[in-house]
Amino acid sequence: MKTIHDEAEPSKTHTIKARELILSPHSRNGNHHEKQPTQITSKWAHPKNHEENPIPSQADDILSGQRAAHMSDVCNGNFSLGQVSEEINLNSSEKIPHQDSNANRSKNRVSKKVSAVQKVRDEPKDSPSKDVFSFWANKVNNSSKGTTFPKLLQKSFVTAGKSPPALLPPKRLSLEEENQTEKPQRKTRRDLFSDTEVFSHVDTHVLHVSQQMKSGHTRMSVQAIVPLITAKSQSKLEMVRAIWFWLCHNIEYDVDGFLGLSEKIHMPEQVLQTGRAVCSGYAHLCCEMCREAGLSSVEIPGFSRGPCARGGRQCQQQKSSHMWNAVQLEGQWWFLDACWGAGTVDTESRLFVPRHDDFFFLTDPEHFIETHWPEDPAWQLLQPSISREDFEQRVFKTSEFFRLQLCLLSPNTSLLRTAHGEASVTLGSTHPTEFTYQLSKLQGTVTGEDVGTAHGMMTVSENSVTIKVIPPAKGLYDLMIFARHADSLDPYNWVCSYQILCLEPRSGEALPENPFHFWGLHQKVRDFGIEESSYKGELLVAPQGTLLLTLRTSRPLLASYELVNKDLDSTLSKKCLAAQAEHKKLSCHVLCPFQGYYRLSVFVKDLGGTSFRNTANFLIRCLGPVNQNELFPLGLSMHCGSGISSSGCGLSNPSHSDPIITTKMGKCNITFHARADVEVTASLSKDKVTNTEYPLERYVLVTHLKSKVSVCIVLPEPGVYKVGLFGRNNDHMEFVHICDYIVRCSSELCWPPFPKVYSLWRRGCVLLEPRTGLLQEQSWVRFRVRVPKAHRAVVLGEEKTVLQLNPSSVWEGEVFSGAEGMRLRLAASFSPRCSSMEVLLEFEVGRGPPASTGRSG
Repeated sequence: MKTIHDEAEPSKTHTIKARELILSPHSRNGNHHEKQPTQITSKWAHPKNHEENPIPSQADDILSGQRAAHMSDVCNGNFSLGQVSEEINLNSSEKIPHQDSNANRSKNRVSKKVSAVQKVRDEPKDSPSKDVFSFWANKVNNSSKGTTFPKLLQKSFVTAGKSPPALLPPKRLSLEEENQTEKPQRKTRRDLFSDTEVFSHVDTHVLHVSQQMKSGHTRMSVQAIVPLITAKSQSKLEMVRAIWFWLCHNIEYDVDGFLGLSEKIHMPEQVLQTGRAVCSGYAHLCCEMCREAGLSSVEIPGFSRGPCARGGRQCQQQKSSHMWNAVQLEGQWWFLDACWGAGTVDTESRLFVPRHDDFFFLTDPEHFIETHWPEDPAWQLLQPSISREDFEQRVFKTSEFFRLQLCLLSPNTSLLRTAHGEASVTLGSTHPTEFTYQLSKLQGTVTGEDVGTAHGMMTVSENSVTIKVIPPAKGLYDLMIFARHADSLDPYNWVCSYQILCLEPRSGEALPENPFHFWGLHQKVRDFGIEESSYKGELLVAPQGTLLLTLRTSRPLLASYELVNKDLDSTLSKKCLAAQAEHKKLSCHVLCPFQGYYRLSVFVKDLGGTSFRNTANFLIRCLGPVNQNELFPLGLSMHCGSGISSSGCGLSNPSHSDPIITTKMGKCNITFHARADVEVTASLSKDKVTNTEYPLERYVLVTHLKSKVSVCIVLPEPGVYKVGLFGRNNDHMEFVHICDYIVRCSSELCWPPFPKVYSLWRRGCVLLEPRTGLLQEQSWVRFRVRVPKAHRAVVLGEEKTVLQLNPSSVWEGEVFSGAEGMRLRLAASFSPRCSSMEVLLEFEVGRGPPASTGRSG
């Protein structure tokens, strides 16, 4: 049984399966090291649509500090609004269940109806009650015989009849008349007050009085309550605030009535007695209290759009589903909805959950029309008015949407159909705003699980966000969008919803999961120190499986990177990235060993910063993968090549600024200018070494010449090598890591190693000849070395050969190598008073000749 001014039968509702929305802290504050998921769940009540094949819907609510309750906005669905004073159904001859069957009562009601009708008919022709009466009279005339007229409506009409005609919306003009008529500029809510904080003294007083009234354990009348709560009000505006605020904080939603467990409470006397009401009860009592305060107020029946709105097919019933109020201030009408401003309903626990929402206090018409459509289009207070079809096709927006000052850029209809397997929406923001979203599959009458971020892409900019959805299968999906102020630590709040009908899914690989929710550059990337990216969009194409990402920076930054692919494990992923950090540039060389999609996430921090922040997430499409044997070596640091780290350690003017060196000869030199107090050493490594006769450390030789450091590298076999540079100075006697280089060798030449180096081979020592550590047997070898501060230099082998110091400060001489297996040692004495010798280098004598050149480097 349904009536005109009340909610639909609760027995016709269905609920949505709760589901979790996992939000990574990266998407909240960009902290790369915080990955504890935030669990957010919700369920909304959905009254049954009045159509034969209702389309299921879903919506979730994210609430801060609350349990994962399944919430439902009060009257936020297709509730039949027809509850009035006598529960009379004007469109049905069926008897109300609690209607008194006594004939005298029926007769009395009929007489009351006749009296009210006669009184209204006697009103002047232009009386607003006359217009309202005509509207409801048509309802009565079209209904079945035997219905009686509601007592509450009689009272409302008579009251309205006593009001000046200006209380009703102005008469609608023709298009020609509208063009010729100068329209006054309508004030906005912001013109009335800048922020609801201006009502803090009113709100505080109302709460104080409310507490006193509750402690008295007595229910007071409208005539007693209104003077008490408006005592601190200095204007009509503040009176309206006091009344609306009191309703929101003292009247709970009638959950049992909504669920059909008891008779719905809507009469003002009942509302005050019980402290509960359905939507019409809020509206009736608000009107009574405004009237008591001398304010002009009316009740407006109409339709509401909640989260169950379904792209033009919300419901097809002809009866009103909601009721709210309008109040006149400063010569124009303003909307109030105390029911929606009071709180929400947990349908599972059947509890009303107070959640005050100031948005529904004097809401601007262009915002109010998003969720409230009056039966009389004039009460939209809009020109031109919005049709009901347009109203039901609009995107559902929550109050948070307007509070964050967002706008829809495209599209402006709630039901989208995919084109080529995808659909996109774009929102605009006037202030820096962070977004996230959830895509869920509708399964029958309930919402399924979140399909994950692998089927959507969110790209953000300074003042907009674009979400591209690529559903994995045919069907209907819910897209919920959440937002919050940038840099806010509060949870994301639901701002709007779309429904997406996938007619044919796009074939191909799914996108990689993205816990950071957005693709491309972060909207506040400039605040993080990033000026420009070498790639403007969110999609990067790697035709040959390689690419170089560069980011221009406004200040020195450190960066780390994460590469994700469905076939890529964490170990292999580390071999795909080589990062370089320079003073005004960040670079990352990327290798893709598999065909398909990758996610490359970038995290940055300032020098000395404590944590990395997610700055960008790029989607890479690899068309031709690289050979896994060509991947970078393991263990690369975030400092590859020259940059912040090398300059900070006193090295400058590098011979190779790029971290990757390719050699076709199997050898190379890396040189720097170095401060006088800096000493450098180096290491060489390779993931897989087949030539194991000599350790790889024998293939690197570091030479210090005054202000220059030279790192000589020869390679025993083809492959990819890592060269690690380490340094120390007078302040730090321990060697610390400086940077890494990657050397790619395609040469088949097998170079012999350098001689073994001992600790006293230090700054200023130079090996001029021989440049190899492997000498040919039974041959004469010329030795030429520089050993600063040495008083004597010798080569110890089968015989002891004393080297002579020439005018160029070079120790030189001819040395006989001896038999195979012999070891020759270069030694020096650094004190004229000591005859002991210190070994500097060690050479080995082999059977065959060394490499074709006879030298290592």
